[in-house]
Amino acid sequence: MKIIVTVILVLICTTGNAQPRLTPGKESFEKKWIRNEIYQMTWFAMKDTAKFEMGEVMTQVLKDKNYLTIVTTVNMKNSKAPWVDTTIASIKTLSPVRHASYNMQRDMVLDFGKIVTGYYHDKQKQQDHVLMDTTTADYFDSNLYPALIAWLPLTEGYKQDISIYEYNPAGKMGIIKASIKQVSSGTYASDKSGTRDVWIVTVADEIGDYDKSVMVYYIDKNDRRLWKQEINAGGRKMLMQRKEL
Repeated sequence: MKIIVTVILVLICTTGNAQPRLTPGKESFEKKWIRNEIYQMTWFAMKDTAKFEMGEVMTQVLKDKNYLTIVTTVNMKNSKAPWVDTTIASIKTLSPVRHASYNMQRDMVLDFGKIVTGYYHDKQKQQDHVLMDTTTADYFDSNLYPALIAWLPLTEGYKQDISIYEYNPAGKMGIIKASIKQVSSGTYASDKSGTRDVWIVTVADEIGDYDKSVMVYYIDKNDRRLWKQEINAGGRKMLMQRKEL
């Protein structure tokens, strides 16, 4: 789901803390919550109490005995082509394997390991960047971490810094952090499924401006479905809401 963060950064930016960071490993997440699924979110811009549809986001989660694959497709209303991001990780630890991203502004492919290799083609500036980055710590793909939030051992008051890898020649590069700043209980009123008990998870990250942006996830306590995501990116407010088909 880094594609969502990336598109937001085209419009604006994203989001500090101090504790041991979560890194990939068998004990880093609760594997029981990961399942094959396809779901859609409608993306709105908010102004006061009004909301204006910007586009739709489809997420496919696929797992087999070795790998987890997440494909995120963003169709913006006035865009001629979708934004498509694919991330592949080890199903056992969620260690990143590969990340490919294609849209009208740039193409990018990263192959992960102690040495991260890949390329970034800026279509607007007609510039190519080749990456060979030696890392000194373990990390999750920044495209994976929004999905990872739903697979963590969420409880009231849970807080956690997460080590993520981001590559953007025009922005942040290398290992940075995302932070779960607060978890509380709440409810979500679903049109078809009724009132759902949810975890309300407040998150910030260093992909953009850590101190000026925040994302709030509404995650079902029973099955960890993402029902809603509120985004405040430097004062610009947006909303992602699950479509019930």
